Amino acid sequence: MANISLNTPTYAGYFSDVTLASAVLGARTVEQGYITVHTNVDDKYTVVFADSDVSIEDAAGTFSDTSTTDLSEIKFELGKFMINAEIDYKNLDNFWLASQQPRGAAGDYVPPADLETALSQHFASKASLFCGASIWSGSTLAISQFGSSQSISKNGSNSVTGLIDTMLADANVVDIAVGGTYKQSIVAASEAASAVIEVADNSDYAVGDKVTFEGLAGGTWDTQDGKTFTITAVSSVAEEITIDLNSTSLGTWSAGTITCINKNNVVAALEAVYQNMSDSIRLAPDTVFYVPSRVAAAYKLKQAEAAYSPNVYSQDYELAFLGYRLLEIPEMRNNAIVCCRIANLHFATPLISDLNQVLIVDQASTSASRTIRYRLDFAFSVNVSDSKNICLLS
Repeated sequence: MANISLNTPTYAGYFSDVTLASAVLGARTVEQGYITVHTNVDDKYTVVFADSDVSIEDAAGTFSDTSTTDLSEIKFELGKFMINAEIDYKNLDNFWLASQQPRGAAGDYVPPADLETALSQHFASKASLFCGASIWSGSTLAISQFGSSQSISKNGSNSVTGLIDTMLADANVVDIAVGGTYKQSIVAASEAASAVIEVADNSDYAVGDKVTFEGLAGGTWDTQDGKTFTITAVSSVAEEITIDLNSTSLGTWSAGTITCINKNNVVAALEAVYQNMSDSIRLAPDTVFYVPSRVAAAYKLKQAEAAYSPNVYSQDYELAFLGYRLLEIPEMRNNAIVCCRIANLHFATPLISDLNQVLIVDQASTSASRTIRYRLDFAFSVNVSDSKNICLLS
């Protein structure tokens, strides 16, 4: 095993910078430049946008002092998080050996040079996944979305509101109304070990599809807002689906919508967003569609079926819809489509500050314990600007 004796308990300088950048900026949305990044934010931060009135006159017009300037702003209040782990020497030895094993068949894997680097790479990847999912779903739903598969849990009340919930709460955002089978009003919902949901039309749904709730009311059904469940059965005699939600303790349902985007209705869903796109951003070079991986996969399958050619299954290509880039975001909330400019979405973090730090401390010299403690502090937040030019289907 690598020598873990430390001269100081804090990693600073280049090592700390690289680890923090990987942890906080490693999410695909940030890394690929799909969001506007602010790295000089300290706890609370305000971005101010200015606009002014313009008077157009004929050639005989005279100068006047009637112009006014309006200021709008977006604010960030950082969510502060920490990964902490205490690992005994035996598990450290196993961790180190695993980090040195070759990966893949290309032979280009470069193993970490020391245990400290291996630990930091491992925990930074966890933090970046959490940040990526939190950007879109919020920190609470990020855990329910990826926690079990990535062994991530969250304690404490500190949180970040994701972009989707921020958009839903903003009255200026164009929120796509109920339509087609991609977004339907719920007709009825049962209290059962496996909830039965009645909709107007279940003909496009299949076992394995994912459905997302929004605007639920009645009992405590609203606690399921934004959450996604899998269809386990589709009724052939009624417009009902069964999902993997135990709703026995949720009380009597009264209202809500359900969104389910699959290959049968993905084109209709994209068309609905396109038709509601703001005219002022149609020619902007950074106007894009954001979709989660399941929607991207559904769109690829639909294109493959429409092509009537086996060749289309043999290659991957950059997705686009009517000339606009369609960006696949693996951590994005399920069954959502967003159309806006990249300049309208904002990610804030204090990249180098006391709020972001890396610590690796050997406990042998302090408590005679054969363990090390690892701590990674990071902080971030998200927000939107010019919300009237954002179109959302969720």
